[in-house]
Amino acid sequence: MELYILTQSGRKAIAKLRKQGEEFDAKLLDYLGMAEGATVEQFADAMNLDEKMAYDKLRTFSARRWAWRKITKMARF
Repeated sequence: MELYILTQSGRKAIAKLRKQGEEFDAKLLDYLGMAEGATVEQFADAMNLDEKMAYDKLRTFSARRWAWRKITKMARF
């Protein structure tokens, strides 16, 4: 299972994004911080996004080093 966790640079990016008027991305990163990590499905459900868009956003955040992708051996029931 993949879990995405907000990094320290992601926390700093929230304020910068809000200053630049990118409230949507700031809100998404803020959720990751509050949830202390989320799967793509949890992220999509909480933010009212389809799973493909949620996955794309999380991969973008990961590429920018704002989120860290942790892979666990746990499986969903």
